[in-house]
Amino acid sequence: MRRVVAAVDLSGLRRRVADRARIIAEEHNAGLTLVHAIPRLNDVFLSPAEVGAMQTVRRESTEQLADWLRERTDVEVSVELSVGPPARVVAQAGHGADVIVAGTSSVDPASAGPLTRRIARKSRSHLVAVRRQPRVPYRRLLVGVDLSDASRLAVGFALELAPDADVTVVYSLPVRFDALLDEAGFDGSALADSRSRRIQEAREGLESFITPWRGRVRTLVMESPPGETIQEVVRRRSADLVVVASRGASADPMVLLGTVAEEVLGSAPCDVAVAHAAGTFRRP
Repeated sequence: MRRVVAAVDLSGLRRRVADRARIIAEEHNAGLTLVHAIPRLNDVFLSPAEVGAMQTVRRESTEQLADWLRERTDVEVSVELSVGPPARVVAQAGHGADVIVAGTSSVDPASAGPLTRRIARKSRSHLVAVRRQPRVPYRRLLVGVDLSDASRLAVGFALELAPDADVTVVYSLPVRFDALLDEAGFDGSALADSRSRRIQEAREGLESFITPWRGRVRTLVMESPPGETIQEVVRRRSADLVVVASRGASADPMVLLGTVAEEVLGSAPCDVAVAHAAGTFRRP
C-alpha cells in the first residue's frame, strides 16, 4: 500500500476515522490524505461573506485534525479540500488510493450511514468503514465469500490490509431450499442426507477456494443467510473487521455494491471493509 485516504467531516467521529487511517498507513508505511468535502451553498441564500466564513471554519478544522495526526505519527499527512457532493468528492480523491477510510453515521454509530454507502457504491477503491474506536491494527478478520472471483479478491485484500492478523474465511450455505424440498416430498431422513451432502461439498469447495492462501487462513461453513452468519461469527470470534466484496460495474455512475455487501455494511457489529471488484457491465 502506498496511499490511504480518510474521508473526514466536522462530526465527533472524525478523529475515529482519521486515527484508523493513521494506523493503516503506519502499518504499510503509506502516505495519508485527509479529504473533506465543502458543499455548495448557492441555494440557501447565504451571503458571500457567510459562505466564506463557513468554508474557513471547515478548512481550519481539517487542518487542525491533520496537525493532531502529525503529532502522533511519522507518516506523511496531507489535506485535500474540494467543493462538491461529499460522496463524489471522496470517490474522486480516492481514485488511485489503496483504501478509503470512512465513518459510520454520526446519528447512529452502529449504522454505516448514507454517505459511506454512497462512497462504497461510487468508489473504485477498497473501503474501510470504521465503527469502533481504533487502538491497534486489525488482529481478527472475517472474510465472507461466495466462492466467486469477486470474493477471491476480498480474501487477497484482507491479507494485504492486515498481513499479521488471524483470518477466517466463511461461506454461508443457503437453507432456503429445505422448505421446497419438504414440499416436494422429501422426508426428514432424505432432507438430513441432502443437508449433510451439501455441507460436505461446501467444505470441499471452500478448501479448494482457499488453495492460494493455504496455511494463512482458517475456513468455516455455516448454514444460514450470509448477513446472519457474519453477525454470529463476528461475536463468536470477537472479530474486529469483516471483509466482503462488492460487485462493480464499469461505468462510473453504475457501480453496484451487491446485496450481501450492502447488508454487511449496514449491520455487522464491527468495522467493515468492502473490496471493490471491477465489473464487466457494459451499457448497451
